Amino acid sequence: MRIKRNYHYLVAGLPDLLLDEGRFKATMIELKSEFQHNLDSYDFNLVKYLFLKYDNSNLLNLLKKGSFEFDPRGNFSQDTLEEQIKERTGLLPVYLNDFIEDFLADQRQNIEMSWENVLEDYFYKYLTTNDNAFLRDWFTFQLNMKNVLAALVCRQFGLQMENQLIGNSDLIENLLRSNARDFGIAQDFPEIEKILAAWESNTLLQREKALDMINWLWIEEQTFFHYFTIEKLIGFLLQFALVERWMELDREEGEKMFNLLLDQLGRSFELPDEFKLQSINRK
Repeated sequence: MRIKRNYHYLVAGLPDLLLDEGRFKATMIELKSEFQHNLDSYDFNLVKYLFLKYDNSNLLNLLKKGSFEFDPRGNFSQDTLEEQIKERTGLLPVYLNDFIEDFLADQRQNIEMSWENVLEDYFYKYLTTNDNAFLRDWFTFQLNMKNVLAALVCRQFGLQMENQLIGNSDLIENLLRSNARDFGIAQDFPEIEKILAAWESNTLLQREKALDMINWLWIEEQTFFHYFTIEKLIGFLLQFALVERWMELDREEGEKMFNLLLDQLGRSFELPDEFKLQSINRK
């Protein structure tokens, strides 16, 4: 069994990575580079899972010969992705290789499902079996949330759900069959009430903010007892990605979330007595 490493100095130095003379300065790319230099290889590989969504978008854009600008936040360069499209050498995660094969052969189990959803299906099957419990739970939570939101869109506009939902689970079965307001999943997925409240927001911007706060609070809760481990750092990156997103959508809201993140970092160093006692006993 692998012993978890503690990154006391890196966690303690997170505010310095974010600020320059009191002003917001960091980007996801810069933080990723900083983590690469300060984490052991195993833990940094866990961090890289957070950036696969950018690789997905870049790969799909290249395969479909789209016009979107290449996103540099991914793990793989444009040259690498283009080379792997021409010849798979095992450099990419297996789900991306499988997707390339299927796309080039124009083969998919469900012809009615978009290529975007096919890739999402491969993506979440790959991620929800991760060895790290925190990552596995996070991606499972994200998958469930995405499926609930897709079901709400379909319900609102009278669309067929079958081709819009990702994966196979009891939750999906309930989404497909139930006419209840909460799809009958409240017991197994308690966040449904918060999602429904967000869905009923007055504006799209308010809805997006409410949904992101659901994610934010989930991360805060799940990392509460992780003080200096990789889970704390992954949670920080996930929350920072939300800050970065809102800096682009609404600067004022982004700054509020940034201040919230700084406040959390400050509080995270006030360790419970239980943790202090454990640390003393190890000496």
